[in-house]
Amino acid sequence: MRNLLFTMAFMIPLAGWAGTAAAGPGPVTIHLMAQNHSGENGTATLVPEGAKTRVIIHLVHTPAGIAQPAHIHPGTCMHLNPHPKWTLANVINGRSVTVVPAPLSTIQGGTYAINVHKSKKQMGVFVSCGNIPGMHGQAKKSGY
Repeated sequence: MRNLLFTMAFMIPLAGWAGTAAAGPGPVTIHLMAQNHSGENGTATLVPEGAKTRVIIHLVHTPAGIAQPAHIHPGTCMHLNPHPKWTLANVINGRSVTVVPAPLSTIQGGTYAINVHKSKKQMGVFVSCGNIPGMHGQAKKSGY
């Protein structure tokens, strides 16, 4: 019984400490704007998960059943580096969920944009894009 009480007394402060340590920046939602007359607008929500970030994409007016590749690219929507930093799950029927192996602070610490392509066969046609804001919500560099 003494060991149980000692263990409980030791664990309770740790549980409170762990909860405090996990607190940090909340989810960040960015607007994905249609490109090339696609009409595909929506949002990408970046949810911090410790050393990883969950990226949830919701688009409207997407083609039914077509896999649309998505990525996080260095740069902005106006000046996108063609080499993606992180590959996201294909957007299918307007939805995509991916866990990226980087904390949200790393993603927001650089200049990045989320980009969606028309299809695997038409990778050069961008249908939607949104700039990821910096740590305090400010947009980095001018340009859409």
